[in-house]
Amino acid sequence: MGEFFKSNTYFRDLYKYKDLPIYETDEFDFYRCVPFDDAFYRKNVSTLHDGNLRYSPGRYSKLFPGQKLSYWADSPATSRAEVKKHNKTNNLLTFWAYDDSSSTFPTMGNDEILRIVDGRKFGLKELIDKIDKGLNISADEKRLMQNIMEQSPDCLVYDSVARKGGENFIFLEKGFKKLAIRELRLRLGNRKAKNEATILCAGTSDYSPYLEKYACFFEPIARVGMDKSYFNSEEYSFRKANMDVAVERKSNFLREKRGD
Repeated sequence: MGEFFKSNTYFRDLYKYKDLPIYETDEFDFYRCVPFDDAFYRKNVSTLHDGNLRYSPGRYSKLFPGQKLSYWADSPATSRAEVKKHNKTNNLLTFWAYDDSSSTFPTMGNDEILRIVDGRKFGLKELIDKIDKGLNISADEKRLMQNIMEQSPDCLVYDSVARKGGENFIFLEKGFKKLAIRELRLRLGNRKAKNEATILCAGTSDYSPYLEKYACFFEPIARVGMDKSYFNSEEYSFRKANMDVAVERKSNFLREKRGD
């Protein structure tokens, strides 16, 4: 099978529900770009990432009432195009995330692959446009959304308007909790002096996590510091415990393979 979603790795298994455009697969890269604000200084990676999930007013609240949502894209180019559609600033913070279960050493304690609704198959973008224009959703459209939500999806995908060929993802809270950060990049494009800094939270093709980097934060003049209090947090303990289990499991597998 070729690439079905642009941010999905080639030739990954992809399972489709019989009656609805819902797919289960793994090994994704997702990107989210937001205007950088001085209030983000000294907030660690974990805190900044948590801020990506929130209740959405307006059009999305009508499609997903009472749901916290998070918006991602298939590529850095699409994520930048989306943010620049509404903001003129060149000071940008870009999150690069992946589905945690794809890692050799997952840290979130959830090995379920992603359950993705292909909104292109039933006109999700058209539904959003309809709401934007103040039009009512039909009874059939409401019923379809209800049927889809009853399947407990992680996210929905639809075509980007800001960048031709790009894909946008709306993550529900369940799916958002399956994401881990690979990289956080700050670019202060309005500055002429040093204007870039990167925090790498996972590396290699196996998405091996560097848990200590979730404690890092950005300081003025595009520098990186570390919030050592993060190491006393429940999140760090939880992630580390899960990673230790995964490392032990991998070690046992390699020993058995060698016949030790």
